[in-house]
Amino acid sequence: MTTATDAPTVLVSRRGQVTVLTLNRPERLNAVSEQLYRTLIDALATADADPQVRCVILTGAGRAFCVGADLKAHAAGTRTRADREHYAQLGQQACRQIQHMSTPVVAAVHGYALGAGAEMAVSADFLVIADDAGMGFPEVSIGTFVGGGVTHRLPRLIGLRRATDLLILGERFTGAQAYEWGLAHAVVAPDALLDSAAALADSLAAKAPLALARMKAALRRDDPLDVALDAEPRDLLALMDSEDWAEGVMAFAERRQPVFRGQ
Repeated sequence: MTTATDAPTVLVSRRGQVTVLTLNRPERLNAVSEQLYRTLIDALATADADPQVRCVILTGAGRAFCVGADLKAHAAGTRTRADREHYAQLGQQACRQIQHMSTPVVAAVHGYALGAGAEMAVSADFLVIADDAGMGFPEVSIGTFVGGGVTHRLPRLIGLRRATDLLILGERFTGAQAYEWGLAHAVVAPDALLDSAAALADSLAAKAPLALARMKAALRRDDPLDVALDAEPRDLLALMDSEDWAEGVMAFAERRQPVFRGQ
């Protein structure tokens, strides 16, 4: 019989060209642990290295997406300074993997996404969120600090004024607000969340993977305009040498849907 302590911290499943990663500590509302981070990082890297995987959905088991740090474990006081440093670096590595992998990531958020959970959700390329979900960054209110590049990414997504309110005041916000502010791609009823995320993932999986990966990388860069103007033709010329480019052009001329192979 599998117990909560020996169950996998991240469940991995496949539906066509989409890998679904489910944070799996429902008894702790998917609070992050070192093992969860390590398993998630490995699962993300495996999906990104698989040419048959064209999109990743990240979600949570049970009643929440992820409530952030497991404060009960932190309060036990058994971690050394080295343990704490390792934990912090794992959190950064997980968010960096989501942000920089070539494969697009859709976060499907329900229940709570707080602290580290909100950081992972914000790291995703697309956020599909239940209208009654609760997100927030409570770190300053409890004497700790955010991670995942949120101090850089959140102001770019929703503006410095609103990001300041959320990160310093720790104000929680709903899925409906996240959509209103432009943080979420879609807000849906809770029972439609996974179907909506799956429909978006299928749409992404049908895109040209080489072009999508280059577009994702370009959008994540913080280049000045002149640098972007120089980089875009290089991306275009690189794609024009690919089979996917030829397929896209031919499919357009033949008025059919392209079938991309990622080559």
